[in-house]
Amino acid sequence: MNPRDFFAELKRRNVYKVAVAYGVIAWLLIQAASILFPTFEAPAWVMKVFVSAVVLGFPVALILAWAFELTPEGIKRTESAADAPRKQRSSRAWIVLVVAAALVSAVLFFLGRYSASPRTSSSATTMKSIAVLPFENRSEDRANAYFADGIQDEILTRLAKIDDLKVISRTSTQRYKSSPGNLPEIAKQLGVAHVLEGSVQKSGDQVRVNVQLIKAETDAHLWAEVYDRKVADMFAVQSEIAETIAKALRVKLSSREKQVVAAKLTENPDAYDAYLRGLAIWNGLDLSPKTLREMAEFYGRAVQLDANFAVAWANLSVVGTLIFAEFEPTAERLAEAKRALDTALRLQPSLGEAHFALGLYRYRGLRDYDGALKAFDEAIDHGVNKALSIEFSSYVKRRQGKWEEALALSEESQKLDPRNAIIYSERAVTYHALRRFGEARMMIDRALEITPNNPVLLAQKARTFQSEGDFEAAERLLEHVPVDPQQPELIGTRYTQWMCTRRFGDVIRVLEGVLATSESLPKPMVANYRARLGFAKLCVSDAADGTRNLIRAREDLERLHDGSDKGEAFLEDLIIVDALLGDRPPVEANISNLPARVIKDALYGPSVEESVASAWAQLREPDAAIEILQRLLSKPGGPTCGVLRTHPMWDPLRSDPRFQRMCEERTP
Repeated sequence: MNPRDFFAELKRRNVYKVAVAYGVIAWLLIQAASILFPTFEAPAWVMKVFVSAVVLGFPVALILAWAFELTPEGIKRTESAADAPRKQRSSRAWIVLVVAAALVSAVLFFLGRYSASPRTSSSATTMKSIAVLPFENRSEDRANAYFADGIQDEILTRLAKIDDLKVISRTSTQRYKSSPGNLPEIAKQLGVAHVLEGSVQKSGDQVRVNVQLIKAETDAHLWAEVYDRKVADMFAVQSEIAETIAKALRVKLSSREKQVVAAKLTENPDAYDAYLRGLAIWNGLDLSPKTLREMAEFYGRAVQLDANFAVAWANLSVVGTLIFAEFEPTAERLAEAKRALDTALRLQPSLGEAHFALGLYRYRGLRDYDGALKAFDEAIDHGVNKALSIEFSSYVKRRQGKWEEALALSEESQKLDPRNAIIYSERAVTYHALRRFGEARMMIDRALEITPNNPVLLAQKARTFQSEGDFEAAERLLEHVPVDPQQPELIGTRYTQWMCTRRFGDVIRVLEGVLATSESLPKPMVANYRARLGFAKLCVSDAADGTRNLIRAREDLERLHDGSDKGEAFLEDLIIVDALLGDRPPVEANISNLPARVIKDALYGPSVEESVASAWAQLREPDAAIEILQRLLSKPGGPTCGVLRTHPMWDPLRSDPRFQRMCEERTP
């Protein structure tokens, strides 16, 4: 067909008119739907299906316009309609229809645009959102506070496994009182529309749970109930509360969600009690060696009393992996974490907590970062604490050098856990590695608003100033930081401050005091403190005592390395200690034994390379040391000129013009 004839035929068959009319009417319908569907709280998929149907109807309308025509005698095929006698009709009717539809569409658009402000604010604070505040312990025995905390945590955990419900993590809610008077303000801070308050009273095996669901904006009580049950019936109570809340907030549960919300963790009340005690310690956010051991004991008792307690096995694996990664990197400790993990997955393959434990095991135990991300995604899919899984995914991305992805995940986690100081602190770690010190301090200040005067945060902020060479600002912060041997980051920050300002006497005084009472400290900490003491002694020309401490530290580190399951464990410290002792062969041997995967770690690798550079500096190999430093100064996570200019570890390079230029040309 001739193109001119084709377009003329389109016009004759009214295809153009139908296309324009359909477009305007479709726009009208979509505008109306965008206002009406949310009003009736229709699920998001309904709008998607509606828009898809409207779009798919467009080609159908064009085909019908081509094939048929509306005539005075009715609808006829166009071919016969062309030959039929027709009255001359005005073409204005369809134009009037289109204009009217356009006007109505415009009215609906502006109506939705300017009348939706309350709705918009509630979409930012979705109506299907809730924060579970700490439950008040009304038991006569105040030691039962752990039980009230556990009941709150279990209800929150069950709610968090409902996909269509936004649930704020416990880390953010635990900072508030049980029944605060300023609910609207708290709800605004947490970004939720509803709050659950409660209290727990326990006497023997009898428990009373009192709960009330409140709409924060109006302080209206939507639902309240009192449950008088036995400890063994607490799972049924928790499930009933979660299901009632979902119903009150008009959240429809899938069959899978009904199953996980109604799950009974154990049949043994004593095992459940031990589990709640371990959970209360975990929720305290103190991961010192002492608290980790206490958690391991309670979770261990729980699985001893009930070998089928899958969640307790998963939590036992998490604690074991953390002990391995932070304080005791032995093959036995990692094997214990793996046995607990395997048991949890065998008992409940779809358990979200078990997949989180798997992610942590791969991340901190194996350095299998791709595998860890996959496991954390599985944990989210299976309904475990989403904020925590997203948060740990950001840590893994950071290790992979995907810094912007790590920051984006951190922000996503923060939306679900807006009052979690740890998230802000860890985001500051990322900014510090990127040498964005101002942004790092902003994040630390946000964390300090949540936990004022927290010594760990103050020390972290001091380190940002040390990196910039502003030791006076760092000192003002460290005046408020105690010397706590159980917190190596506090000791480490003070050590850097004193060494860079040449206050070797303070280093020696504090570390000698710490080592005199070190029985309760993990052996890796003791070896590290002793090595630092030895170097400080060398700096004050006490070669004999410095050498004695360094040799003893080396012996301890070698024993720890031999008993470790990590190939790289303690090699970094051994490389520095051997270099300070002037023992070149073991330095070279240990450098060659560093696994490539450690050097490739974007967050930890630069620290290891910096230790290698410092060893070459101590062995009077400036070319090797400066080559490494020049490379590290151009990548995230490496040293900063603020410390290079002042720390005595780099004194052997101080007179080298290349080192001087490097420190002058680079920004801190």
